[in-house]
Amino acid sequence: VADLVSMIVIGVGGLILIADLGKPWRVLRALMNPRTSWISICAICDFIFLTLAGLWAICDFEWGGGHPFAHLPWAGNSTLGIAFQLAAAVDAFIVIIYPGLVLAYSPSIPFWHTTLIPLPFLRFAFASALGLFPIFAVVNPVSPELLGDCANLDLIVLASVLLLFLAHILQGAYGHMAARISVQRLMREDLNLPFVWGTLVGGILVPLLLVLNGNAPDGGMQLAILASAGVLTLVGNWFSKYAIIKAGMYAPLL
Repeated sequence: VADLVSMIVIGVGGLILIADLGKPWRVLRALMNPRTSWISICAICDFIFLTLAGLWAICDFEWGGGHPFAHLPWAGNSTLGIAFQLAAAVDAFIVIIYPGLVLAYSPSIPFWHTTLIPLPFLRFAFASALGLFPIFAVVNPVSPELLGDCANLDLIVLASVLLLFLAHILQGAYGHMAARISVQRLMREDLNLPFVWGTLVGGILVPLLLVLNGNAPDGGMQLAILASAGVLTLVGNWFSKYAIIKAGMYAPLL
């Protein structure tokens, strides 16, 4: 079910991006420049991921108490199946980090033009994945020990996300004039609500505090606390993308 839901969500996201082109039939042109365009690389990786992950996941499809596709040569942990999983994982990693790389290769927008853009995006993606784990555990229970391991790892990842965002803000505050304006918008002006309160406080600090107190003796309480932290992390991740992208300011032409 998780495999199916993930592929549906990714597929819907891809359709939204295609619709946003204005002329959807031009989407194939996005595949034609992988040597110099991160957008082309990501589009190709999206297609490869959906194909390989879909072929591998269909082997677990159950119908009438049986698995009609279980005999396929890439089923389970066969050699070909492991190759499919590894290739899909590499493609997924590229898709995760690609938005930050696209922004980082934007010299006309100083606040984006830094390696401190892709790193927090990547870490926040991992934090979101860890946040999904206890949310799914509400439906499919796991052991308290496994939840505890997830909480400990989530603590490290969330702390690193916070430090990376603060480093990015500090760099922008002492950087180009356009970057300083971006920081001012994020910290004190129109983007203060989604960034400071939605991302830093609601999406990172509060989940950090919840995770710190997530080792409750009551397993049900532990799960509720960690699931709440996961929901806040997912919302904070969305707010971070929205705020960082909206804050981009072009450097003035001299």
